Amino acid sequence: MRTVSAVFQTMRPPFLLLVVSCLLQSIGLLTYLNIDWSWLIFSLVCVCGLSAHIAVNMLNEYHDCASQLDFHTSRTPFSGGSGALVSNPDVLNAVRITGWFFIVATAVTGLLIMRLSTAQPFQLVTMGLLGLVIVIAYTPILNRYAILCLLAPGVGFGLLMSYGCFVVLGGNHSFEVMLLALVPTLLTNNLLLLNQFPDAEADQQHGRNHLVIQHGYSTAAYVYFVQWQLALLALLTGLWLLEVPWFVYCAAIPMVVGLRIYALAKDFNKTTPAFLAGMGQNVMMTLLTPALLGVLLCVAG
Repeated sequence: MRTVSAVFQTMRPPFLLLVVSCLLQSIGLLTYLNIDWSWLIFSLVCVCGLSAHIAVNMLNEYHDCASQLDFHTSRTPFSGGSGALVSNPDVLNAVRITGWFFIVATAVTGLLIMRLSTAQPFQLVTMGLLGLVIVIAYTPILNRYAILCLLAPGVGFGLLMSYGCFVVLGGNHSFEVMLLALVPTLLTNNLLLLNQFPDAEADQQHGRNHLVIQHGYSTAAYVYFVQWQLALLALLTGLWLLEVPWFVYCAAIPMVVGLRIYALAKDFNKTTPAFLAGMGQNVMMTLLTPALLGVLLCVAG
């Protein structure tokens, strides 16, 4: 049971809510645009998205334990790993095998989706392969290049998962929907960016080279602020182009806390209780904004 519990913890179950949030936005847009969609295909999309997220979480834990990084980080509820492998290093190989199992599950469900969807197969193959590359390469490769490390999380959850779900179920592309997909894209980029602040020194010592390491806390905070502004702009512009009812704009309410989080980030020196609270608020903003948007669009539709 101890082995099973440790392996399960490396899946980081609470973080899987981000998949639900991104897909809920897609369903809201399909409903508002009165596009019929298949529950079977959507179920496969859910399995595919959850499998991909579990795989990247588990492989991240595996690589960070194997490199000894997790033994030198100060864990927070949002960063520094689950700690399961630090306490149970003997299950390291089990985590690696399970992570690769979920990569296979992602690929298999992706092939089923491609077979059932009316979208162009070439487009689905391109998105699927890019998603697999991000999942497999995120920790061992992408984290060594600041710009790739910054953009990969958002591309995976926003453009590939949220917008990809819309394309798979609807069969067509939409500029407005792609614009709104930039909301979870940019917010997810910021989610991972802020979570790198407490671990920057340990990350640098173990071969990583993300934005916080390469350019410092101040620049990273400014990038956070720019991405937050762009996410808000994409949200408001996309809703305006779709001519939604006024109450759908309430989806922007969770984003108000972005200003306070930026203020904490630009003055970062060490991980204080206030900064930890800001990290929590950042998580909630990232989860609630697409989810609330999806719900409000369903009501408007």
